[in-house]
Amino acid sequence: MTAPVRVGPSPTGDGPTVFQDRDELLADVGDRIRAERHARGWTQNDLSNRCTMSAKVIAHVENGQTSLPLYYLAELCRALGVTMSALLSDEWVLPARAHRERVLTPRQAHILRVAASTGLPLSQVAARVGTTRQVVAARLSEVYRLLGVAHLPQRERRAVAVRVAEARGLLNDRHEVDAA
Repeated sequence: MTAPVRVGPSPTGDGPTVFQDRDELLADVGDRIRAERHARGWTQNDLSNRCTMSAKVIAHVENGQTSLPLYYLAELCRALGVTMSALLSDEWVLPARAHRERVLTPRQAHILRVAASTGLPLSQVAARVGTTRQVVAARLSEVYRLLGVAHLPQRERRAVAVRVAEARGLLNDRHEVDAA
């Protein structure tokens, strides 16, 4: 089995970029779809009514729990009024929406801290925090969305999320103790 590749040149110009973690890629695409839906003020049912997918499938996609055939990704993009190339681009930016102060649960803070401090793939982060990689992917996806960093390139997202959480006072020793 081969690793998924990003179409197009790598930043260094030496060919396609290989994604190291499929679950993180699925969570990233799901975050972007959710953000585009939220920017329009739509529920999952609203989006479902505009395309050929059920709200349940949309929920699975947004939570990074399933991959989509190309046709269905195109259908979602059409319904959202965004091109696939824009949605998948490194230049994609979070659509404008009202900012509200968010709070992380102790478990979310713990998973973020472990993921960011180790830089490990999600499967190894999951082993360290005692859960599955799907749970870690879902928790990190939610954390990135809550902190407003889901739009950042994958390689920067963890570190920026920690800086944002620390600046808001959401990461401290108490979170680490409570989460363990």
